[in-house]
Amino acid sequence: MLKLSLPENLYFGTKTDYVVEAIRRAILVGDLLPGTRITEQQMRDLLKVSSSPVREAFHQLEAEGLLTRNPHVGTKVTEMDIGDAKELYLIQSLLQGTAVQISTKKLKEEDIREAEKLNKEMKKMCQGKIDAKGLRVVNYKLHMILCGLNIYPWLTRLISALWVRFPTQSLWLMPNRPMMSFQQHEKILKAIRKRDGLLAGSLMRRHLESSMKALYG
Repeated sequence: MLKLSLPENLYFGTKTDYVVEAIRRAILVGDLLPGTRITEQQMRDLLKVSSSPVREAFHQLEAEGLLTRNPHVGTKVTEMDIGDAKELYLIQSLLQGTAVQISTKKLKEEDIREAEKLNKEMKKMCQGKIDAKGLRVVNYKLHMILCGLNIYPWLTRLISALWVRFPTQSLWLMPNRPMMSFQQHEKILKAIRKRDGLLAGSLMRRHLESSMKALYG
């Protein structure tokens, strides 16, 4: 049975916005995996909304490339081949590397502390049984802060829109990969602490490039 991690404590201008965010988040955390078929009826029942906002949300998400519609198969979460995934990682490494570089000197102390707190949380989650879904969410929050969520909202919106297309839990289930990510984040944070934007940006690019290599060689 399909389950969604529904948005909480957020204001949405319309019911369509609510449905769009719910589906985006479900794809982000892995509740909806690539290739999963979804129907308007499912979304109506899960989100307690009428047909109109679901239909509008499906159209919007299809335009964004997150959903694919086929008259014979129906609607499903868009699948990505290796070539597309590699290109996405390349784009993200360039965008996030630049975002970190230009944000480093502008990040507030509270933002840096929050990022350090999230990275320590990741370290704890690396011990014992791996919670891939939880790691994915914490990792996303950490990256958004480092990229200047509160400084460059348009840039981080673009990064976030592309992020949701990343392969889901597979990276976090690879041996030693979660701890390696924690260690790479730690180096980025140290560079940010020194307000060295060039180094921090370079480390972020290398961090994402290493993730791509781990997944696709």
